[in-house]
Amino acid sequence: MVVWVLLTHDVDWPRHGPGVDHILARRGRFPPGVVEAVLREGFNPYYGVWRVAELEEGFGFRSTFFFRPVYDDGTGVECYEDDVRGLVRGGWEVGVHLNDVGSVEGVVRQVGAVESLLPPGRRVVGCRVHYLRIGVSDYWKLREAGLRYDSSLKAFRDRVSAEDMGFRVIDGVVVFPITIMDAYLFTYMRVSEEHVVDVVEEALRVAEALPREPRIVTILWHDSSINMVGGRAYGRVLEHLHVREGVKVLRCVDALKLVKGAVES
Repeated sequence: MVVWVLLTHDVDWPRHGPGVDHILARRGRFPPGVVEAVLREGFNPYYGVWRVAELEEGFGFRSTFFFRPVYDDGTGVECYEDDVRGLVRGGWEVGVHLNDVGSVEGVVRQVGAVESLLPPGRRVVGCRVHYLRIGVSDYWKLREAGLRYDSSLKAFRDRVSAEDMGFRVIDGVVVFPITIMDAYLFTYMRVSEEHVVDVVEEALRVAEALPREPRIVTILWHDSSINMVGGRAYGRVLEHLHVREGVKVLRCVDALKLVKGAVES
């Protein structure tokens, strides 16, 4: 029996981050050394793309990063051009973190913005919608825009649930529900940093009991949280997945191959 774990990351902030004032107003989220680095060196703790990739590389894992086509301050995804190309060269997947799903044309434009940064011949095949703002009636637009999968649905914010595992197909789009999100762990679930791995293990055990294969657990860990209290536990999560029997880690695009037979039938 295998539990397949999809590691995913939403890149919510532009590469330069939200600015020092924003960080200092939330200084309680960070260890003291991080705040000192912000003041002393102008360190941007919200830029965690390569820290995440470095941790995963240490265990031989590859994951999926979702980049927004345009950030809140108007900065385009082009600010991440070097990062996107470096990730793809290294074997990571890059998808689009859609700002909205208002129209097919709008989705196509957003996909195109991220896809333009990929090496020649590479395509964006999947997405997650910012703030998870998507309804069942929106999936036809993703399909028409050429997207093959989405990972934006989550039934419960305050618990681990079998409903947030596996996959489903909506209007021809494969959907991987979010099983665990870092932000929800530390808010709705009130999990301390010391017990994050316990929640991951709980999810793995629930998945093992699922009657249907493939048994899939999807984890969302924002790159912007990797330097935060709580978020810095990601390394321990990876270590647990590495040593845990019956677990295999993969990218979302690879999971499409797992579900291919079920989708076609």
